[in-house]
Amino acid sequence: MKLIHLISAFCFCCCALTALAQKSTSTLPFRFATKAEAQMLITDIDEYTNRWNQFDICARLQKPDGRKSELLRLGMNETRNWSDQEKEMITKVMNGLSEKLRKQKVSLQYPSEIILLKTSMKEEGNIPAYTRKNWIAVGEKALEKASAEELERLMANEVFHILSRNNPEFRKAMYAVIGFKVAQHEILLPIDVQEKRISNPDFYTYDSYAPFTINGEKEECTMIIYTDRNYEGGELSQYLKVGLVPLDEALIPKQKDGKAIIYSIDQAEDFHTLVGQNTPYTTNPEEIMAENFALAITGKKNVPNPELLQKTMEALKNLK
Repeated sequence: MKLIHLISAFCFCCCALTALAQKSTSTLPFRFATKAEAQMLITDIDEYTNRWNQFDICARLQKPDGRKSELLRLGMNETRNWSDQEKEMITKVMNGLSEKLRKQKVSLQYPSEIILLKTSMKEEGNIPAYTRKNWIAVGEKALEKASAEELERLMANEVFHILSRNNPEFRKAMYAVIGFKVAQHEILLPIDVQEKRISNPDFYTYDSYAPFTINGEKEECTMIIYTDRNYEGGELSQYLKVGLVPLDEALIPKQKDGKAIIYSIDQAEDFHTLVGQNTPYTTNPEEIMAENFALAITGKKNVPNPELLQKTMEALKNLK
């Protein structure tokens, strides 16, 4: 039995490594995961699950004394099998996105495969979809209720996260559209911030920053999703706050009285001048640009800042 387990583990690792091999194409290389495979992927101890703090765990379990093992078990139990009708619907959406990329002469470096999972989304606060590694989890409610147009935009948004995670040059080019730079190393947040940071499966590291005008002066800041209180019940979204952590010249978070400084985005006079207003999801450059990417790829034009969509397409076409 031990030999069989070792062989199985080796094969799984080989498959995972193969999945991360990249090639430049306009065609989205996707496939559907069975429930059994989805359970294995969703319970993997990876960079995202390793970064969960106690708040992450409690808020997702909706209990004040939650444990990591319970959250992993919840994720496993909430996976679902795809129906033939759902596969047909998503295949049409993904092939449609590939066709739009071809027409716009955009060729991108994807992993060799993008794996599609279906879950109830109870493990992530009932959001429509999220990503990890080279896979996309889609919620059953989104599949039931989203229009074809909404589903296309949702999948384009999630594909962005796969590209961003697996292609550093893509990520740098996209973030630059809204004035953000990507550091060569992760910005190390102080312990007091790490404890109240809210993890997002779509991006794991804090390594981006941009100049914002705060109190009349320019300050380089990294964006952070956080909470300012302990979990006491209710939905994860009730606790979510977005802030700007100012950095010194070495990209170390500035502190006052031994604690990190966190500005609200309202304190940045030029916040919307920099990131635009094409999306309400202004929690991080990753989410802001995922929306701009989705809008640009799907051909939306009636937006507050069309120049950002134009810049996004120009940056995509300049990628090699």
